[in-house]
Amino acid sequence: MEDTYVLLCTRDAAVAELVEVVAAAQEVEVRLAGDLEEAGHQWAGARLRLVSTEVASRWDSIAPGPAHLIGADAQHLARCSAQLGVPVLPLPDAEGRLAQLLAGARGGTGGGASVVAMVGASGGLGVSTLAVALALSAARQGVAAAVVDLASYGGGLDLLLGMEASDGARWADLAGARGALGDIGPGLPSVGGVPVVTQDRARPSTPSREAVAAVLDALSREHRLVVADCSPGTVPADADQVLLMVGADVRSVASGRMLAESRGLTPSGLVVRRGNGRALPTDVVGRALGAPVAGTIGNDRSLPGLAELGLPPLGGPARRFTRQVSAMVRELVA
Repeated sequence: MEDTYVLLCTRDAAVAELVEVVAAAQEVEVRLAGDLEEAGHQWAGARLRLVSTEVASRWDSIAPGPAHLIGADAQHLARCSAQLGVPVLPLPDAEGRLAQLLAGARGGTGGGASVVAMVGASGGLGVSTLAVALALSAARQGVAAAVVDLASYGGGLDLLLGMEASDGARWADLAGARGALGDIGPGLPSVGGVPVVTQDRARPSTPSREAVAAVLDALSREHRLVVADCSPGTVPADADQVLLMVGADVRSVASGRMLAESRGLTPSGLVVRRGNGRALPTDVVGRALGAPVAGTIGNDRSLPGLAELGLPPLGGPARRFTRQVSAMVRELVA
């Protein structure tokens, strides 16, 4: 089996102890090096390199590979980073970034997970329905998937899925999450084999950026596809793909352009919503917004009824919608 280790280049016993304690919790091997020569023999084989400032200040350059500078002196970190062109990890590590990096070096069962953020150009397009449908469809195709509610004032995805009484942790329970978490999937409410991170209307909570990052990171290590139902202001910065859902009509396209300009949102793809009054050609919508079309969703009159009954928006009378969603999943996980 291939060795998996983190190389820590430091002469500072306090730094070494801190990293080793966090690494032990993540079950990651740490190998120490005190100088350039010693580090050189182990650099190429490391999954991650951490270089403390008292060592980095003696180096003129740094070899290729994922690396971070680590230390408590902000000015010293900045000088070393400018000289070596390496990102920094300040201590103390209040946001749990060290644990996240070590967990990433360890790897997980996800095998190249993709975090897909869904956001609508305007209301009424069915973004939440599509988000849960993508995750459910992926699970039916044998792809481990999860869905996360990041929509402001969306009411909660559990209502859409008829699982408001299901046991499991909600955002109110995860609001304090930081750093690398374990496998949180079994502790979440789920439907069709899909864990759902949703709101608790009795305990509404706006998750912090750190909590969102920790939850998405944990789900990504155990699932191949993680779909986030987002509002324009809650799109995770580290999402692998951002899909903007836009109606095939002039007003929705104009709204999409305004959203992109005002929020600095650059979608990796578009989902074009067709139906009554939404008849613009798909290629025209794509050219107007300067993004490729990742999928087209038509109008399915059965979906509102399924949502009212708390039934999953797949199969049964929603056959056309199911086919369209399945095609999108195949492209997302290809």
